[in-house]
Amino acid sequence: MESEFFGSPDQQAVLARGLALYDLLCDHPAMTYYGRGVGVLWGAPGALDLMARLATVQGVSNCSFIPDANVPALRADLEADGYSITHYAAWEGSADALTAADRILDAHAPAEDISVHVIDAKSPASHLQALADVSLEAGVLPVAGCILRGQRRPAVSVVALDGKGQGVSCAAAATYAHPDHPEYGKVAWWGMLATRPDRKGERLALILGAIALREMRRRHGIKRFFTGVTAGNAASEAVCRRSGFAPRGRSIISPVDPRVLRGGKLTK
Repeated sequence: MESEFFGSPDQQAVLARGLALYDLLCDHPAMTYYGRGVGVLWGAPGALDLMARLATVQGVSNCSFIPDANVPALRADLEADGYSITHYAAWEGSADALTAADRILDAHAPAEDISVHVIDAKSPASHLQALADVSLEAGVLPVAGCILRGQRRPAVSVVALDGKGQGVSCAAAATYAHPDHPEYGKVAWWGMLATRPDRKGERLALILGAIALREMRRRHGIKRFFTGVTAGNAASEAVCRRSGFAPRGRSIISPVDPRVLRGGKLTK
């Protein structure tokens, strides 16, 4: 089993464990995976205990679509067990997001020196490295390369390159749950929107995010999406809002074993 992993050695090790565990458990209906760690869906039998066990094995895990009212008690229990917790608000989009993507792409285009590339199995390693460079500079850990290339599940990743072939912006999306899950089998995670500091203000993340949404619909028939936003991240909230996403009263919790990842976070 081989894939392309990015980030620090600790981060790469966690990504490798997550991919190996996904390969072992991919037929489990409660499991989720989009290229970082294997997680679990809220409401699955024994979900919270399962999430904690997954975090013990991988160093990180997550549980998605938790009603906001349940978050404080859940977080307190996990912190009492020694985990560092990252809490994201789940912003969700469906028809509004796809309509917004079409509107954005009709109204905006990258500058003339920018080329946009949708990454797949045949894309050169340099394109994936350019995407990773932009994402890591923004503090966002890229998901496993086999997901970015769409090799393990339906996914789209996009990178914008300047005239020198250097990455200036990126975005990605991937399906998340078991394809046969009755509610989430056709829902995709969307994110990794990042732009190099010297090219901010050109709406590149907005454009590439819209391309990822449109291509997930065109290539894979996906019409529902979600992303995680940390509290107070006004820039991310603004991009999500313009992209047709909104909070729906649900959250994503990610416990991290601080003995595995110094700092207690896998990504921003």
